[in-house]
Amino acid sequence: MNKPTRQWYRKPIRCFALTAGACLTVSLFTGCGGSSAPAPAPAQQQTQAPAAPAAQTTPQVAQTTPTQSQPKPAPAEKEGRKMIDGIPYDVWFDNPLAVAGDNQSVQPVALPGTNVAANSTTPAPAGEMKAAPTQASAGGSGGLDWKTIIPMPILEAQVKDIRNRLTKNMQSVGTYNTSYLELPTFTATLAALAEIANEHPDDIGWKKNAKYLRDLSAQFTAEPLTRGAKSYRALQIPYEQMIVIMNGSAPAGLPESDDKKPIAEVASMGDLMKRADISYKWLKSNVGSADALKAEKEKVIEEAHLLAAISKIITLEGYGYVDDKGFLGYANPMQEACLKMVEAAKNDNFPEFDQGMSRVYKSCTECHSEYKE
Repeated sequence: MNKPTRQWYRKPIRCFALTAGACLTVSLFTGCGGSSAPAPAPAQQQTQAPAAPAAQTTPQVAQTTPTQSQPKPAPAEKEGRKMIDGIPYDVWFDNPLAVAGDNQSVQPVALPGTNVAANSTTPAPAGEMKAAPTQASAGGSGGLDWKTIIPMPILEAQVKDIRNRLTKNMQSVGTYNTSYLELPTFTATLAALAEIANEHPDDIGWKKNAKYLRDLSAQFTAEPLTRGAKSYRALQIPYEQMIVIMNGSAPAGLPESDDKKPIAEVASMGDLMKRADISYKWLKSNVGSADALKAEKEKVIEEAHLLAAISKIITLEGYGYVDDKGFLGYANPMQEACLKMVEAAKNDNFPEFDQGMSRVYKSCTECHSEYKE
């Protein structure tokens, strides 16, 4: 009896415990289920909400980043700029030569006792390029002081140079064809020098026949030269007669020539200016230091005198500027600057020579800017 009673007594306790545990379990599962059911939904919305914009904004950033940085290295913009060999066009000077020349003539030189150009505003530094005592005219028509401008030994040296050039260029049709375009520059210069010799107070072996040399040289520029044997043969006779005259003789059968003739009738201003340009470029290229001035002294003196003579020639009657004060305001200072270059070369004075070169450059560039043809 004791054993069954004990079992019954234990059974209600176990049932109560089981019942209470079941209720608690149901209550717990019901509470968790009610509170956890809505939780996943917000969790999914919160995690998906940032994910969706991130997926949408990432491409936008990738697209806008190149757009914002495009103005700096964008190829399209580079292709729109003018380029020269891969270098932007706007870094080049419009006129490099003028700029280079201007840099070389930092301080323009104004010579005392000369007409200052109308558009020149730079005052002359005191003591710069002092004027040498002027010499009185030593003969020559029109009061021209050819003895000072181009002494006879210098004139003779220039004539010999032209003769040697003609001898080389007139050897054959082939040598003529390779040089006929440059011949007028030198034959026009020879014609001008022949007339100067004709008016010069000093003597030279062929002076009595200078008028014939002048007119024969002018035949080379009377008509435009052309390539070929026909043009070459037409010049052979005057060329050979010119050589005879420069040797000191008079060729037979020459037509009579005027004793005096304006240089403008036998030498064009264009051809003379080409010869002046050759002299200036040679001086600028070969005389850039005191040592070079000493080494090339003789040639420097010759070319500077020739520049002075050309500067004077273009102011004479027939070229159209004899009464033009503006033009004379460029040509006269150039002539005097050339004569100062001569004195500087004789004295091995490179600074004064360089100042003269600057004055010549200034006169040429200012004159060309106003008197372009």
